[in-house]
Amino acid sequence: MTLDERLQRAVDAIGDRLRSDLTRELSSLNLTPPKDDAAIVRLADALREIDRAYSLSDILDSLAAAARQQSPRSAVFLLSGGRMRAFGVSGFGDDIDQLPPAVKAAGVPLVLAGTEIGAVYVEGGDVAALDILVRFASRALEAMTAMKTARAVAEGQIV
Repeated sequence: MTLDERLQRAVDAIGDRLRSDLTRELSSLNLTPPKDDAAIVRLADALREIDRAYSLSDILDSLAAAARQQSPRSAVFLLSGGRMRAFGVSGFGDDIDQLPPAVKAAGVPLVLAGTEIGAVYVEGGDVAALDILVRFASRALEAMTAMKTARAVAEGQIV
């Protein structure tokens, strides 16, 4: 079996496992789906956009764009060196800390292989749809990271 065939087999196995994990997690959530057809279409479009991403940054950009569709004030935050770094912030003025009165805010952790690597924040958005988006993006980030690692190992860059 060639190196490319072994790599493809490993990637396929990882993809199958991640798809199974995502399906199991989503079915255990008992989330209420969006009530209107337009919201379902936006959610499906966002999931497709994340799925088409070719890099970690593309996945995060797609997630930030989907969060913007959920709420006029949204942000993706990433942990970096023990600190949160803003990524894809939308709708905030100079004061990112000020929550408008009577607005429900939600944050969903972005998790990579069981470790929180950041969070997605929206104000007044559909929390169930946001949870689905973030979980899907987390799995896409895991798959992309696994693929990059498998390539590096196959090319002898990691021993």
